[in-house]
Amino acid sequence: MKTFNKTATLAATLVAALTLSACQTTPSSPVIQRANSIYETTGIAKTKIKAQQNALDSAKTTCRGKQVIIVEDQVKYNGILNESTGRMIGQASAVLGTILGTGSPNLSRDDDYEYMISFRCQ
Repeated sequence: MKTFNKTATLAATLVAALTLSACQTTPSSPVIQRANSIYETTGIAKTKIKAQQNALDSAKTTCRGKQVIIVEDQVKYNGILNESTGRMIGQASAVLGTILGTGSPNLSRDDDYEYMISFRCQ
């Protein structure tokens, strides 16, 4: 009976942990409020599109159902190489990796792109 209780307790703990982890959302970028109801945030990601999406998701969360109006935006690339060289090397290594059957190295990092926006809610 003790073994059954331990197993049941362990199973219940595991189910609770999995349930709580499923409720987690992806972390949003911090939002700073400036004068005249203007907010600022920066999305950071491996790709330009994902960085933009991260920043816009934070803006939408801040506006809580109101429309997000972008006042100013700027994209910054922080990769190891410049953007076009990195893309060229990535494509060449993917082709070479396919030919040799070794796969391709990933030169991108999670913070290669920053998308900074100033916005207001309307």
